[in-house]
Amino acid sequence: MKKAKILTVTLNPAIDYSVVVPSFRTDHVNRATGGRRDPGGKGINAATITAGYGIDTTVTGFLGTDNSLIFDNHFKTCGFRDEFIYVEGSTREGIKITDPADRVTTDINFNGFDIEQKAIDEFIFRFERLAVHHDMVLMSGSLPEGLPADFYAILAGIAKNADLFTAVDTSGEALRAAVESGTVDLIKPNEHELVEAFGDAGPADLLSRVGMVLLSLGEDGSRLYTADAVYEASAPAVDAVSTVGAGDSFLAGFISALSFGKAPDDSLRFAAATAASKLTKYGPGVSIENPPGGYYDSIKVRRIS
Repeated sequence: MKKAKILTVTLNPAIDYSVVVPSFRTDHVNRATGGRRDPGGKGINAATITAGYGIDTTVTGFLGTDNSLIFDNHFKTCGFRDEFIYVEGSTREGIKITDPADRVTTDINFNGFDIEQKAIDEFIFRFERLAVHHDMVLMSGSLPEGLPADFYAILAGIAKNADLFTAVDTSGEALRAAVESGTVDLIKPNEHELVEAFGDAGPADLLSRVGMVLLSLGEDGSRLYTADAVYEASAPAVDAVSTVGAGDSFLAGFISALSFGKAPDDSLRFAAATAASKLTKYGPGVSIENPPGGYYDSIKVRRIS
């Protein structure tokens, strides 16, 4: 079987500054017990997973030249093919406050840079060139200033013409436009994002416009809606240390499994195992000490429709 090539798109990446603060409280002096800076952005997090599974992975999007070194080093370490458009300025930074006592993470996200039309045109030209050399594309995250709300829909149309399997993980108007384009194979919202974008419409209602809906339910597990069936996966017991990147790992695990030729229900189990492993470590990628294989058999997947 041909080995798949995956392209991930991160239009609004960030440097994640993760801080560990036990019993974090607002309006209070808090003391951190640890901290780290990691290259972030949903597509980059996903690419770390797919490349870790041995899949030929290319990354693209926009990066600022002023603080790109942390990304460059990560790309080289992971073996990504770097096809980012580098623009003037700094890539945004985000603060992730992890409270191990209450097992919650608080995100503080800054706005990204403004993207000028010249860079947008260059990116579309590059995306068209890359699309014909890949089998799957995963487009993730928010849109930076300067890009229209239907930008993922535009890219999905290009991907469709190149016969790529297309997955989109975003929210709000960007998610709604992508689905309404009718050119997306898979979306991965959580319950809040689903309601925000589509109101009372449930996952099954979207299947006339999108191939599959991969719905993350947090501690309640996950569901996969396809034209033929609905599958539900349990959430394994995990000693979680950070939720940062868990959803991205979940989607990347699912895409990876599909690229290996696994059936949708097995791919859902593989995705849940990948996310469980990611929850047990700080930073991108799965845990070496708690690998996905250690959770795979404990995850129950059943067909509910």
